[in-house]
Amino acid sequence: MLESLHLENFTAFSHADLRFAPGLNVIIGQNGTGKTHLLKLGYLFNRAWPDLMYKRTALNRKRAEAYFEERLLGLFQPNQLNHLIRRHSNAPCRISAEVQAFIPTVVIETEADRTKRLAQFPFGSLTEALHWQLMLEETQDVALSATNANLDAQLLPDTAAVNAYVAKSTFIPSKEIVSLYQGLIGLLERYEIKLDATYADLARGMSSPELASIPVLATGVLAELEQDLGGKLVLEGNQLVFLTEQGERTEGPLMAEGFRKLATLIYLIRHGAIAEQGETLFWDEPEANLNPAYIRWVAKALHWLAQAGLQVIVATHSLFFLRELEILLAQSASAAVQAGFFGLRQTDQGVAIEQGAHIDDIGGFAALEESLLQSDRYLAAEI
Repeated sequence: MLESLHLENFTAFSHADLRFAPGLNVIIGQNGTGKTHLLKLGYLFNRAWPDLMYKRTALNRKRAEAYFEERLLGLFQPNQLNHLIRRHSNAPCRISAEVQAFIPTVVIETEADRTKRLAQFPFGSLTEALHWQLMLEETQDVALSATNANLDAQLLPDTAAVNAYVAKSTFIPSKEIVSLYQGLIGLLERYEIKLDATYADLARGMSSPELASIPVLATGVLAELEQDLGGKLVLEGNQLVFLTEQGERTEGPLMAEGFRKLATLIYLIRHGAIAEQGETLFWDEPEANLNPAYIRWVAKALHWLAQAGLQVIVATHSLFFLRELEILLAQSASAAVQAGFFGLRQTDQGVAIEQGAHIDDIGGFAALEESLLQSDRYLAAEI
């Protein structure tokens, strides 16, 4: 679970500190303010420990630097690392994060004690904070006469318990993947392709078989959503197909794009890619290409997942989507979800971030301002 990010001179950010809630987190800003960059950084650090400790071998600086270099290039797709350093800054780029890990433990307790404990610590009674810090610094390669960046892993959680467990993270990009899945899987098996690594990660995560029993997360709001869609995604060979309740088949590319996005969320849960408390779901512009009726469904689904114990981090510039989340948060007093809102603004010193537990804490933002201006134009046209 992601707890914090700290940035200095990274892409559009001169300085930023973000602290994330364990429930629902919403990053709001205009295009070009770095919303996706924040999602990808959170995803990078959330995955770092399970990826690096997969074989439980000792964590060292050389291996960590190789991993982060590969992942930074894969996630952000710069031609070289120094392109991630904020332009015209005369100082190094520093990126740090704190991720919460759980220590599996044997606990003897009553059912009441277990219910209380799981509400706070889903995987055990002990937690451990994993601290990461990277530095990117401009270097001059004399032999190649080219400027690049030196990546220095300055702080590693190398003293953490080797059995510390960081729950899975899933990243859903803004563009749907169902129509790309068959060709993408084939390319990934044979070639090194120039494609944002979030798509490759998601495609591999969608390759697992469906769970034998319906997971708890697929009940409630998500079951209602699946019923409203009238079917579900299934994997036939290397092709994703939408299968209706009547047995009719529609190839993934022939589905409406909005339906593909909604069906993907349910598919990931039914196949165990999103499975349990403590996991983190990153979703970039979940409302993109959806009509308002289905934007409401997405908001309900994400709120439901946050109530079920997942950490949800989304980026948006949709006022309608934001208002739906506000309504749901206000209505859930009996099962309150901890929330965090982050407002991104472009300034002369880079992108500034306001944050708080409520939307009112981050002041005005472009989507609201444009909506009010549109209302003024509409009223003027009526006269």
